[in-house]
Formats: sequence, structure tokens, C-alpha cells
Amino acid sequence: MGVSLPVLAARALTLALAFVGSAMANDSSSELAAGGIVLVKTDAITMQREDLTLSPSEVRVRYEMRNDTGQPVTLRVAFPMPEVPSDTPAGMTTKSGAHNVAMRPPTDPDFLRFRVWADGRAIKPEIEIKALLPDGRDIAPALQAIGGPSLVLQPGIFPSPEDKPLDAAVRQKLQALGALEPLEGGDGFRLPWSVRITFHWMQTFAPGITVVEHSYRQVIGSRFIVPEGNGKIGGSGGEDPVRAFCIDAGTDQSIRAADRRLKEAKRPAGEEAPLLVGHTLGYILQTARNWRGGTIGTFHLTLQGGPIVAEGHTVGEVRITTLCTDLPLRRTGPQRFEATVRDYVPKQDLRILYIAE
Repeated sequence: MGVSLPVLAARALTLALAFVGSAMANDSSSELAAGGIVLVKTDAITMQREDLTLSPSEVRVRYEMRNDTGQPVTLRVAFPMPEVPSDTPAGMTTKSGAHNVAMRPPTDPDFLRFRVWADGRAIKPEIEIKALLPDGRDIAPALQAIGGPSLVLQPGIFPSPEDKPLDAAVRQKLQALGALEPLEGGDGFRLPWSVRITFHWMQTFAPGITVVEHSYRQVIGSRFIVPEGNGKIGGSGGEDPVRAFCIDAGTDQSIRAADRRLKEAKRPAGEEAPLLVGHTLGYILQTARNWRGGTIGTFHLTLQGGPIVAEGHTVGEVRITTLCTDLPLRRTGPQRFEATVRDYVPKQDLRILYIAE
């Protein structure tokens, strides 16, 4: 369901409540099983409250976990990061479509700077990294031995060898591993594994309330947004923006106005008219069902605007925010929206589209 709310901006813009981007995740209880971490349900711990703040630059989450068993309960808690898929141009596109990621290729598994605290005490989590080929083989240890973390973390399609230089010895080892596919009609290649990173740690929940907090940097995706003359909105990404982001009539008008301002600003200089860019992010909520009762006692969401930064450069300030949600969002400040729900059962993940100027 899409909803529109007024937005404070240089001109009257709107907030539509929409759906997109590279997804992050809720904490979930888990166990270390054969083959790696498997998320499991627990009846011992209730997620009493979650305060989630999403902005283009950071995710901040505060959980109140309640243990009613009368004795300490120790669980392995896992936090799965978004998958880096194998079909991405130069390894820098999110799985949900052809959305270029506005960041440099990662070389460190902790490229999102994930941090976690329990009752105010910093925790250093373990990191599990898998590099999965289409046949299901995990080749992360072999890739690490061949080329280190930068090779493990950068799968994708490289149309030119200059996109990712590989010496002859590395190419030979990757081919022997079944992890290098030549592209037809050129010298390019595909590194066909997908990367899955999970942070995990052992957590003891004393009787009563344990407060768990974490934060990490956002990975912002981007896609072209193209207003069309027939009343539709097109663009890159392989999905209909109107349906994907719940763009209603008011938001459509705001997008078209932003597109006109962008093109008019370039016209005096005689430059080619640029395309409007939308920036995307996502957050996985549905893993919260793994806690006792499958509900969040009180869920408070804050969506905060701000500057969009791509590869160290500010590309603009958020002027339009759009997502599909059943949450009763209301405006509480310039580009700030909040919702509070009791006994919340997440039925969909959050996917957000920002347009900045």
C-alpha cells in the first residue's frame, strides 16, 4: 500500500510510502550447523522492542530482548549481510536488479563497518564468508589462497580485462576451480560466485531485559529514473518503478519536477541533458519472526533523509523518499518520518528509493 505525505523541501515535494535496494537484515537467533550458520527459531527470547533508524548514510538499531525463563539463555546470534551476486557489472550491482552500487569495490569483509553492543559493552563478532558457485560449492577458502579478500569479495561480470586485471597464474587457478567464465566475443570474463557474509556471536541473555544495539554503513544503490510522455515512469533496474516503489500521482509530479530542474540547470551550458538518478537501499525485517511469538512487541521506525554520498562525494540532499509499506508513517521533521506499531509481525522487508537534488 502506498501513502503520500508532504515533505519540507525547497519546493512542495511528497513522500510516498515505496519498495527497493540492497537489503540489510534484522538480527536473528541462529546455530552453527554443518555447512555454516543456519537461522533457527527460539521460544526462549522475546523481541520486546525494536527501534530502527534508516538513513542514506547509516543504519542504527536498538533491540530490547526479554528472557522470561528465569535463567540465563545463551544463543548464537547472527546478522546476515546483503549478498554480493555473481551477475553484477564489475561486481558492483545489487541483486534486486541492475542497480549500480555507489561504493568502491570492497577489499575488507567488514566493509560496512558493522558494530555491535550488548548492554553497552562492545562485542567483536566472528565473520563467516561464503563464495558460492552455481553448483553450490563454497570456494571462499580457495579464492582466499589464490587472491586474498579482494578476490573473494569481487565477483561479477568484467567486460574488459582492465576492469579487473588477473595475471596468468591467477586465471589458470580460477579456471581449474571452475570459477572463471570467458565472455563471448571479447576478452572479458565472469567470476561466477556469489558472496554471503554473516556476522555472528555468542550472546547470553540474563533473565529480564538485554539491550542489543548495532550500527553499520549503508550501501546505496542507484538507478536511472526516466519520466515518460505517456504518463509512465521508466528507468534501469529491470522493474517498473511505479509498482516497485508505490509511486502515486503526487510523487509522480514531484519526480517530473525534479527531472525538469535537472535538465534546465544543464541547458544554459549546452551540456547533454542528464538522466535523473534514484538511490536505493533495503532492510530485511522478516528474520524478526524467529524470536518467540514471531512478533516485535513494539516496533519503532525512523526514516531520516540527509546527503547522498557516492564514493566519497556528496551528490545531493534527499528531496523525495518513496517505499511500499503497511506502517503508519507520519512526518516528524524535514525529511524525517516515523511509525510505531504494537505486536508487529513483519510481512515484507523495507526497500526504499531516494531522489536527491
